Amino acid sequence: MLEKVLTTAQDDFERHVSRLQRYIRQPSVSAEQRGNDEIAAMLAADINELGGVGRSVPGVDFPIVYGRFDVGAPRTVLIHSMYDTTPADEPTWVVPPFDATRMDFENFGECIVARGAEDTKGPLAAVFNMIDSYKRAGVPLPVNIILLIEASELGSKSLPAFVAKHADELKGASVAYWPWPTQRSDGTATVWLGLKGLMTFKLRVTAGEWGGPARSDIHGLHEAWIANPAQRLVAALASLKTADGREIAVEGYYGDGDPITAEDEELVQALARRINADSLKAELGIARFKQDTLADAIRAHCFQSELNISGLHSGYVIENGHKVVLPQVATASLDLRPLDGMSVEQVVGAMRRHLDKHGFKEVEIEVLNGYVGGRQQVSNWAVQELLGAYKDTGLDPDIWPRSATAIAVQLFQKLGMPWIATCPGHAARKHSANEYLQLSSYRNTVPFMCRLMWRLSQAEGGNKK
Repeated sequence: MLEKVLTTAQDDFERHVSRLQRYIRQPSVSAEQRGNDEIAAMLAADINELGGVGRSVPGVDFPIVYGRFDVGAPRTVLIHSMYDTTPADEPTWVVPPFDATRMDFENFGECIVARGAEDTKGPLAAVFNMIDSYKRAGVPLPVNIILLIEASELGSKSLPAFVAKHADELKGASVAYWPWPTQRSDGTATVWLGLKGLMTFKLRVTAGEWGGPARSDIHGLHEAWIANPAQRLVAALASLKTADGREIAVEGYYGDGDPITAEDEELVQALARRINADSLKAELGIARFKQDTLADAIRAHCFQSELNISGLHSGYVIENGHKVVLPQVATASLDLRPLDGMSVEQVVGAMRRHLDKHGFKEVEIEVLNGYVGGRQQVSNWAVQELLGAYKDTGLDPDIWPRSATAIAVQLFQKLGMPWIATCPGHAARKHSANEYLQLSSYRNTVPFMCRLMWRLSQAEGGNKK
């Protein structure tokens, strides 16, 4: 019966591309409060049309799309995805970003060039197309499926509350799956065994009793005897990392820690042998890594937490000119990616103690959102079925202990289920102009998901619920 499903999935490729284009052409941009209700309603309607029960549930910020396909199978798979995108206001788009244009693009062949092609409407459409392939083949789904689709570009604010409220229902799943196209441009497949969390926050220095101008920006001639909030903020930021930028200098930042096991180190060394460093740097658009060897760079990517300064704002910067001011306020936007063993509260506490200890009590910490990721060992039964689905597709993937991509993995692991991720398909440039999905590689995505659901249904390991 699986072969019948796979044949249908392969024959229906144009139908699958059309669904993807339909989802992209409904803009849904959380940062602009634009289109999220509309896409949520569209997805809920598609779930019902495919034979499931779907609804759009109001959330803390944006709705959650919740769907169930209960076919009486012994095993249930929870598929977690998201429906929103970042803004598409970059001036260098080669096509209108929400037209879902199908075109030959650079050296990637035929692609969909559009906002959301990678993040995340490409994989989201593939999930719906997988379910549709079983339906059109006349073959019952081999597993019950729970669809949990959120808007997360502004931090998954609605997800924890939803999961807590529906925990008893969600605990019925045997495994959680996050679909994401991870093939590299040279065709190499990639599997992630885990992801990092995400915390976004601001550090702000405002003039006050500690010093600085008491009114709006004043003339810079006063800097010799009046403190500058911008300078204090820059000094505070510099204290957070070592001078070479490789290590975080905040005591207690890593909490209980996430030690590298012997199995982890084997995976790091295997990746260093398999990956062409020059090719990887070209894909990333960089001249070099911070680290001196590829193995050290991979280890840092997997087992260190980023502490990234995303933006700075204070005073005035005028191109081809200058305005002499002493600013009253200075603000930095930062993001960090927590590992297992860390928590938002623990990180904030460590940073507060660090700033106070180093004389920066005037620096305020404003947390916008945060959650922790998680990971599985390669020996886990669900990971083994995921790797088997790649093998069935004719792919031999690179296995990464963790990716720096951020998803709230722990929410599902705490419900007692393993978590797996990734699928074939090459896509890139999320959050930037000319985001794209390569269609030749996307041909494998839906058949792969069909195989994966079948394998998970047949697996000996894990609990059937």
